[in-house]
Amino acid sequence: MLPEVYDAVAPTGMGRVDLLADWYCDLAVGGWGNHNTNFNSLFTLRCKLKFCYLYPMNRSTITTRPHILALLHSYTTLRPIQIHRMTGISRQHIHSVLKRLLLEGEIVRRGRTPLSYYSLATPAAQSSEAILDLEPQQQEIVDRDFIIIKKEGRVVSGTRAICDYAQEQNTDPQELADAFVQQRQKQLQSAHSAALQDKDDGATDQLQLLLEKESVSKDVFERFNFADYLSITHFGKTALAQKLHAAKSSDNGPLQIELFQEVEAQIHEYINDYQIDAVAFVPGSSAYGKRLMDRWRETLDLPLPHVNLVRAVMDTSAPQQGISLASDQTQYRHDSLIVDEHRTFDHVLLIDDQLLSGKTMSMAAQRMLDAGVTERVSGFVMTFERKL
Repeated sequence: MLPEVYDAVAPTGMGRVDLLADWYCDLAVGGWGNHNTNFNSLFTLRCKLKFCYLYPMNRSTITTRPHILALLHSYTTLRPIQIHRMTGISRQHIHSVLKRLLLEGEIVRRGRTPLSYYSLATPAAQSSEAILDLEPQQQEIVDRDFIIIKKEGRVVSGTRAICDYAQEQNTDPQELADAFVQQRQKQLQSAHSAALQDKDDGATDQLQLLLEKESVSKDVFERFNFADYLSITHFGKTALAQKLHAAKSSDNGPLQIELFQEVEAQIHEYINDYQIDAVAFVPGSSAYGKRLMDRWRETLDLPLPHVNLVRAVMDTSAPQQGISLASDQTQYRHDSLIVDEHRTFDHVLLIDDQLLSGKTMSMAAQRMLDAGVTERVSGFVMTFERKL
């Protein structure tokens, strides 16, 4: 009976569809006749009837995004499996569309897989976008370097981010923008003045900044460079550092690849200008850190030999981050980091995601030198911590 009813009712009005679904509910409750029905099948029937009325087209031609939004508008909250049953669209494609809608802020998710519930995002309190009185160069700094990451993972940058942040801090957007530009220009000028320009006009060397770290020996690194600072005074993490933290802590593959592409040109510049003949990636000390570095190595896909640095599994009850004494942390890094390499190279580029104290990177470089793997080591990191 159901196929005939479905075909007959599809072209009719929504009131007729709802009436039919309610009639079937009466059958299920009253047990009228010999119909073997249940509430799950009736819910699916009602959903299919509504979907057929709203979108009377072949499923192969369905544009998934607007129809998922329409279904969420109609039913308020749905799980991916329910959307699949209502539309017949593959679960993989549904999850892909839902992920994009989340990043764009169109929908919100509650709960974790496999019990994730999706609904339309309600308009959040948002500041009015002010017109900032900035010079073109200052506006460029704001657009490039000021970002906020919303709770759904969406990145907001530039004037819009300034206004939202100012509203949160209950301050004037213009004063906030002026203060940020001043601090950022001071930071960039400090990096420029401390950097040493090579005589052959190669990549800017920032070794002097690295040697300010007490834990870094003077004779370990030949050159050093970083993509950006880790933080800005009074404003917290830089744009690159925020993206790195979000990509690493959430294991967000697409965002990680976007970060790798941002710094790829600098790494190639190093390799071409300074006759790098091998690269080495500092292995992460956490599961997320290891996956980040593995994905970075795969994304770069450099046509050079890779020095194999590994983290040995240590017989300890506390991870590195949980060890209190600095001397114990140093010993942990020394014992767990292994250079599993028997080839020799002239100049190795050592790559890591961030540098705080410099102990881990310095240790990795020293271990390669001690093992006779290379005669020279240069370093590159995405973000560098320096207290101004």
